[in-house]
Amino acid sequence: MSNNRSRKEKLVKRLRYLWTWELFDSFFLPAVVIFSARTLQRSIGLFTIYSAGLVTLILWQGTAYWWLKLRAVRTDSEIGRRPLCRALPALAVMKKVNWVLIGMLPVLLGVQGLVGTAFRSDLDVIAGLGLYVLAVLEQINYYHYQLMYDTAADWPYLTTHKRLKRSKLYQDLSELRSTGSP
Repeated sequence: MSNNRSRKEKLVKRLRYLWTWELFDSFFLPAVVIFSARTLQRSIGLFTIYSAGLVTLILWQGTAYWWLKLRAVRTDSEIGRRPLCRALPALAVMKKVNWVLIGMLPVLLGVQGLVGTAFRSDLDVIAGLGLYVLAVLEQINYYHYQLMYDTAADWPYLTTHKRLKRSKLYQDLSELRSTGSP
């Protein structure tokens, strides 16, 4: 019993860490770009603004998922799992919407390049590219494969199986598709 309680406490701590840091990053990253633009007196344009919005949107999805997962673990009951079960179909839709939004940015930059200049400054290129890559990585990390291996429990899986783990959200969405409940 004590071992299960200890495991649950570790999981609760981990889930709290995940949702709070994802939420923090969703505000911190755009703030760093704005601060950098003002400090360096460089303009940012469509590339950076769109990329910042994209990564923020995906981070908010991760925040919501981890928060709902935490709530389900804390209550440890069917009632506590209902909000997560209700949110999963919306997250399944967002998985597709995110890929469309990711794919639209190169098209928008191409069009903007045809009618003028696609980038407003060197900071626009660097920040926009960094945030865009981060958005793609977060999309993969949430909806496909776990990319962050920062706990001791993660490494044995990676060394034993020699491949990335499927993400928790991917597993929950797969279970929802096959059984109707995660």
